[in-house]
Amino acid sequence: MEPSRNDGMGRNMGIQALWQRLWSERPAEAAAAIVRTPNPLLDGVPPLRILISPLTADASGRAAEHIFDSLNGRPGITARFAERPLCAPGADNMQPFFLSMAVDLGRRWLSRDEADLLIWGETVTGPPLQRDGPPHVSWRLRFLGAGTPVQAHGASLSALERLELPAFYNSNAGELVFGAALAAVNVETAEGLRARARMFRPALEAATHHAEGDMIGTVAEGATAQVCYAAILLLEGARKGDLKLLEKAIAVYQGALILGMDAFGEHERAMIGSHIADALMMIADIAGRPKLVSRCMDYYRTALSMVRKDIFAEEFAGLKTRLGGALHALAAANAQTAPLKEAADCYAAATAIWTITDAPQRWADIQNSLGGLLITMGRLSRQPSLFDKAVAVFTKIAEVQTRAQAPLVWATTLANIGAALKEKGMAVHNNDILQRAADAFGQAGEVFHELHLENNAAIVESHRAAVLKLLAAPPEITAQAG
Repeated sequence: MEPSRNDGMGRNMGIQALWQRLWSERPAEAAAAIVRTPNPLLDGVPPLRILISPLTADASGRAAEHIFDSLNGRPGITARFAERPLCAPGADNMQPFFLSMAVDLGRRWLSRDEADLLIWGETVTGPPLQRDGPPHVSWRLRFLGAGTPVQAHGASLSALERLELPAFYNSNAGELVFGAALAAVNVETAEGLRARARMFRPALEAATHHAEGDMIGTVAEGATAQVCYAAILLLEGARKGDLKLLEKAIAVYQGALILGMDAFGEHERAMIGSHIADALMMIADIAGRPKLVSRCMDYYRTALSMVRKDIFAEEFAGLKTRLGGALHALAAANAQTAPLKEAADCYAAATAIWTITDAPQRWADIQNSLGGLLITMGRLSRQPSLFDKAVAVFTKIAEVQTRAQAPLVWATTLANIGAALKEKGMAVHNNDILQRAADAFGQAGEVFHELHLENNAAIVESHRAAVLKLLAAPPEITAQAG
């Protein structure tokens, strides 16, 4: 990307992707901060609350007990049983209609029980793995988080995917279940971010040992284990901005698709493709490789053609938001306004599903992206009034999602306000507006420090410093910069 293009916080969907999406222009200090390990995390954060449903067709209930035993007692986790299986016997959850009904019911359970994650599924009996052996019994586990993510920093394992394991799986496979649970929990609160980050490193190490070792089982068991392993790699790569982990996640996803092409349903293949696109988008941002964006768009468009809006509305909205972000990135990289119209249409389609009343955090996330689109449009069209419209969008978000209620959303929004004000101040050569931009960046940085998101804080602080440098420069230099 050209170093002069600075797109604003919201050109993609990432509330937690600030450190990637703020600007494609990155000072050296900010680039170094991307790969720095966050500061040690605080103790005493609330645990992740996991609800375990008895597996369908397991009359004994021992499957749920085994899952419970493999999770409960870990630091940062509390687990409890649901009173009954999520779905009725005979429901074919490989079919979209039955799966969507189970997901809708599961979300109501999560809301009722104030849980972060529901683990549910069914037992599957198949032919013996060896001649004259007993029938092989698998547990088909699914992980339903309380919120549907719009990008990989929130969660990287969707409700439409699964993990199949041999019945009464061993401790190594149990670590993969634990890692998958962490990757499926959509995290947007300060407490949740700290809790998951604290637990994730050992989970990744254990999952790597299991997934890269010798595995014996069905094709579905092997392929779904690889997908869950890739989800863990993607989540950690997204959190750290680690190119090698992101590239490895893509390779594992692609290998899983080849291995399990006949085992995956259409909606599962769609979500795997969207995860590959997520990783490619992050690589494009971090490594400055805008040509990858076109590949991302192809993956998102294909996924949207495979995920029906009338059956999986939230997943459809998430994919629309991702596609909007990719279109925005394409417009910014090529200095073209044409893709911005389609991006705006994508965001409108998503907010028709995630309304301010029903899903205020999702609405705020997409509005942040829309405001970032206005910043890009203002810069490309040289219309300073669009920066004012962007500030108005961000201000409304900050009013709805306050610092006390949603600190991460609020800090992201303040950083976006700083980006819009910086563009406006440079365009009209107004130091008062530039000072307001510096103040907004400063407030955002304070909250990111409080959330222990040091990478985010470093990015914001570096751009605040750039604004202060403009303020200290002679007027003719400031005019040239604009």
